[in-house]
Amino acid sequence: MDIVIEKLFPDQERRSLSIPGFFVRSTAPTNVEDECKDIVDKDLPTIADVIELLYQQSLSCATSSSLVIAVHGYNTGTDDSGRDGVLEGWYQPMCTYANEDPFIQAEANHATFLGFRWPSESLKQKKLRHEAFRALPLLLRWVFCGGAILAIVFSILLFLVSSDLPVILVILGSVLFATILCMFLLRISLYFRDSYRATYFGVPDFVELIRQLDKGLVNRRIQESLTEDTLCDRIVDKLPACQSLDRAVLLKLVQAVQQSLDYNPDMVLDTSDPQFNNLLLKLDHIAPDSLSVETLTEMVQRIVLIKSLEMESALRYWQKNPVKLSIMGHSMGAHVSTQVIRILSDIFDSRSVGALGTGEVKTPPPRIGRVFSLGRLILVSPDIPVLTITSGRANFLRSALRRFEEAYLFSNEGDLALRIASTAANYFSFPARSRTQGYRLGNVTVKHKASESGKPESKAGFGIVNLAELPKLPAEHLLPYLELSILSKGKGQSLDPETQLRVKQQTLDEETVTSVRPDKEAIADLFTYFDCTEYRDRTDYNDVGQKTDANVMILDGQKPPLRFWGYVRLFWAYATFSPRKFPAGGRDVHGGYFWGRFSKLLLYRLAFLGFGGLLDSLINTTPEELSVPYPLPDDLATELSKARSLPSPNPAEPIVGMYLPDPSNLTPAQERRRIALKYLSWLCQQKYIQVAVSSERYHVDVLGRQRDEVRVQITTQS
Repeated sequence: MDIVIEKLFPDQERRSLSIPGFFVRSTAPTNVEDECKDIVDKDLPTIADVIELLYQQSLSCATSSSLVIAVHGYNTGTDDSGRDGVLEGWYQPMCTYANEDPFIQAEANHATFLGFRWPSESLKQKKLRHEAFRALPLLLRWVFCGGAILAIVFSILLFLVSSDLPVILVILGSVLFATILCMFLLRISLYFRDSYRATYFGVPDFVELIRQLDKGLVNRRIQESLTEDTLCDRIVDKLPACQSLDRAVLLKLVQAVQQSLDYNPDMVLDTSDPQFNNLLLKLDHIAPDSLSVETLTEMVQRIVLIKSLEMESALRYWQKNPVKLSIMGHSMGAHVSTQVIRILSDIFDSRSVGALGTGEVKTPPPRIGRVFSLGRLILVSPDIPVLTITSGRANFLRSALRRFEEAYLFSNEGDLALRIASTAANYFSFPARSRTQGYRLGNVTVKHKASESGKPESKAGFGIVNLAELPKLPAEHLLPYLELSILSKGKGQSLDPETQLRVKQQTLDEETVTSVRPDKEAIADLFTYFDCTEYRDRTDYNDVGQKTDANVMILDGQKPPLRFWGYVRLFWAYATFSPRKFPAGGRDVHGGYFWGRFSKLLLYRLAFLGFGGLLDSLINTTPEELSVPYPLPDDLATELSKARSLPSPNPAEPIVGMYLPDPSNLTPAQERRRIALKYLSWLCQQKYIQVAVSSERYHVDVLGRQRDEVRVQITTQS
């Protein structure tokens, strides 16, 4: 394999983790000329260890076992000292959090965590500029140096000669020099290099990891009942001619047959097939003279039949007990994650094949391969196109995203890493006519509610903004709740096609208004959006800890929509960010989600427990535990007290039927989740987070209805 699997912690055995963690590294080189070194695992875990762990969890779990994989983003390579920031700064803390959180820890022997490392680079490496200049093609190097010399020499001559020629040559030299300088700066920014490695190294290695796990888990189930000894016993029972064979000889024959079948799985068991004849010749050399060719042929046929029966039994087992695969992708890691799922999706599944030209809405299943079922997709500041949440023909990810049972987006308006760097970089390659479509999905925000005077309300605009509309069917579209902040317009750009048509605005070009079409499949309605632009909380940046809340993503005192000078201040805060000096020492506008205490709770409990598990955990979590200094409203405090005495929903007994229960006559389990959802909205309000919740989450995780039934109703608006 092209990956190395290590223990996430050097002292992992001593830690006795209830949710074990592994660090999976791609062995692809940073530069194509670099030698691919043979890396020897210090800790000696292998893919077989992960397979065995997942298999044992599947045997012990009452519900599906789960595999949670985190994927890092751009500019996260090791520094000159060899320190791996993504390992020590994200993967290890995430696994530690999961093992210390009492609600996640309750899922012991249920989940496994993998941190996947694709070959990214780091801007902190000192050799970048030297390597970049050395790699510059000779022609461009000559143009670069020649342009600089031309500009300098004729700038001096300007003071000695009164002629237009030096001016022209100065301009020409400056243009040549600046052009190559821009290319050089783009090179050392690492964005395009990381993008290439993510696509052509990270994605294939991630795909191979899932394929190997799938193959290994199927074979592990077969080995449970079909060892070589039991296979020999079953052959002897059916073939009397083999009863007198020496056991060692019989084992050699069986091994030779299995090896040939592994190399040639499509072998035709007939003497007309040359491969089958070669196998018989090989067996004839091993077998004693007493065994005839007919007996050897029958032995091969019997082995094929036994293995096919065991394979069917293993596939039935994994069909009934799938491993739930959940993925959390940050920044460019979202690109890696979505591309992997796009490749692994079973394109020949009948539910994913529609009729051409009919506009039929497809409902592909969450199953991929033979073992895995897609669980939660969590995109944190994703560096993928904003059209990912629309359903137009240009959305190449729509089929893959529909397969996840749950999908979440964490974003904020002040994410300058995406708003400036990624958007500027993709300007060269992304096929969009307007600037808005060039923005990334991590730039999407939830529209801020405004008071009648037009000014944003203090806390009233935060929390779950569509809480009252969630019970409705047909479900209300979520695109009207979403927008992109446009600096030149001084307001947000709606993502809703119908709103764009109504107000005659399509990005910045009114001539393209007629091309806007309503979203028939409503892919955006399957996501739940957490807008953390004004998120205020205490963080875990340093050991001292904060004593009061502070803005995590933007500067204190800033309010969206941000204006030009607001972005300038925020850019400086991002460039000078220091975790040890927070909140005075800048802001991490791109990765602050992983350090805010409440946002971290949301991210990790969603990844390991899902939305329903998050709601159940909040019922028994007090505001004081979440550093909320404000008292609960009397009515919510009364409801929470009541909810703690109500039973949790039973996943094994979902509601069946097309009709909604009477809101005033909910079951105790439904009422418990409804109160928890209201409590989540209040907590987000206190933390200045705006949330647009998918209607699917309410009907599936609160009411307990069948996911497939609800999804069809949402995507078809029936």
